[in-house]
Amino acid sequence: MPKDFERWDVLVRDRQRIGVLYRNLESNVLLTRVLVEDDVEPYRAESRVRLDPAANSWELSWFRDRSMDQARLMRREPQGSPVDSMPSFADILMVMRAIEDPENQMVYWRLNEAGQEALDPGVHPPAEPNAHIRRVGPPEELSIPLGTTLTARRFEAWADGLLVATHWVNADNELVCTRWGASLTAFGVPGDPSDAGWLSLSGLDDSTVDFMTHGFGDGR
Repeated sequence: MPKDFERWDVLVRDRQRIGVLYRNLESNVLLTRVLVEDDVEPYRAESRVRLDPAANSWELSWFRDRSMDQARLMRREPQGSPVDSMPSFADILMVMRAIEDPENQMVYWRLNEAGQEALDPGVHPPAEPNAHIRRVGPPEELSIPLGTTLTARRFEAWADGLLVATHWVNADNELVCTRWGASLTAFGVPGDPSDAGWLSLSGLDDSTVDFMTHGFGDGR
């Protein structure tokens, strides 16, 4: 199982900060909160994935976003999900596995917390893995906000035949940047968690800060 960590990412589109991503792994529970501004109202989502160290897998997924009145639960064993599976909001754990073994493609079942498998416990994952992460190409130059450039390796994450994310990893095997689609990019905020959190939330409105620090308030 991965070591505990806490990290903040700033979400950027067209060189403008449009959101925040927070992830914390502690006591075998990965907490994720994300907020992205859009034209109507901010998209908010919160996830908790409880890991099972004995099986080196996940045990339970709790997920809620702005479209839901209550959270949706998935349980790996009762729903028949394979050991080599992971809810999508815990993708970072699969990226970390791929970083540890960059010479080989990492294959797994990627589960959708907002999909039918969360709505209907009787729906089982496909017979074959639907996702993989692989290192692609030679090291490349990556531009970081505030003018920094670093050399990074690129990893691509595919699911159901689609490129869902591109990740960049620095020379210290740290995930420094992720891009979803053509425009939404997450940059890891450097520094210890306290300083990174302050920088990530600086200048944001009270409702955003409240959500990023307390979530929906019904998952504790």
